[in-house]
Amino acid sequence: MSTNSLVAYMNKDWKVTTSYVHYDGYTTGVGEQLLENYNTKEKAQELATTLGYASGLSETVEKSHEDRANTDEPIVYENYLDFEEYIRESSYLEYVYVWVESTGTWQVATWETTKLSTLSEEGYEFRYDWNGFEDLAPVFVREGIETVKRMRKLAEEGSGSDYADGADELESLVYKYSIEEE
Repeated sequence: MSTNSLVAYMNKDWKVTTSYVHYDGYTTGVGEQLLENYNTKEKAQELATTLGYASGLSETVEKSHEDRANTDEPIVYENYLDFEEYIRESSYLEYVYVWVESTGTWQVATWETTKLSTLSEEGYEFRYDWNGFEDLAPVFVREGIETVKRMRKLAEEGSGSDYADGADELESLVYKYSIEEE
């Protein structure tokens, strides 16, 4: 199952260039890659303007292109309002990341999903509420802490040492970005 996301670059004139990432769009996936490998104006701009489509986000744009399912080009929105309208209407998106040139930071937007009814022949009915944008680093820390807890619990339940190793690795990154936020 995929967690769909966009990575975007918004310049000082509010023009937004976007690229799509199909897998691992959550903050401890794509968000971590952005913080670790694309956390400068130049890297963020290169990513959004040359990635286009990637099945998954890797340390470089070139590596991200290696296993991609198609070759879609980046999409450019002439202003922020058109970009926001698109993301608010795109129910398939779960995370949207934007490098904001004027602040020099990554922002992330998420949606909250609420189940409205019980299962029927047509399936469940859901409501999606857009939470807006906030700085990526504190969201990464918050969601990273929860992910570490889940991974440690799985390791304790006997699901394998990979979960314990992954929890240790993620915990060190969460600590790194929690210190930077202080």
